[in-house]
Amino acid sequence: MSKSSGERKVVKEFLNYLLMLILAFAATQGIQLGAKYILQVETPFVVVASGSMIPTLNVGDILIVRGVNPESLQVGDIIVFKPPSPYWRGMPWVHRIIDKKVRNDGLVFFRTKGDANQAPDPFWISAENVIGKVLLRIPYIGLISLTLKGWTIPVIAIIVILAIVIALAMKE
Repeated sequence: MSKSSGERKVVKEFLNYLLMLILAFAATQGIQLGAKYILQVETPFVVVASGSMIPTLNVGDILIVRGVNPESLQVGDIIVFKPPSPYWRGMPWVHRIIDKKVRNDGLVFFRTKGDANQAPDPFWISAENVIGKVLLRIPYIGLISLTLKGWTIPVIAIIVILAIVIALAMKE
């Protein structure tokens, strides 16, 4: 039994959308890899997820981060870092350096604070916890990412359901 032209059109459109998704994913990964290499940092793009740095940084801003030698960082620099336990919950923090100390053994530590926070962070950051220094801010573009983060599972479910419906429609 041959497929009708309508069924072929549906299949072709579905494959075109699938190809576009694959190409978008590949382009995103390519940009990410290129940025990691150029900026010499594992996490070159960070989306601001809290209001702790308002008015300097807003929720949804995308930050471009570059790797730095932590010893070169100064008071006033805005850094991206992994807070120590028990504060680490899988998301890097973005705060301003308000104090720097170098111990007798040469290890560097930083005290940080969000611009909008009343008190400094309740810990010192070791140089090994510094991801990088904020190089550039792109306002609000990250709101899309923050919005979609909670929609990942529903979007996947919808795609699977649509694929099943298309497959069933093609069998008829």
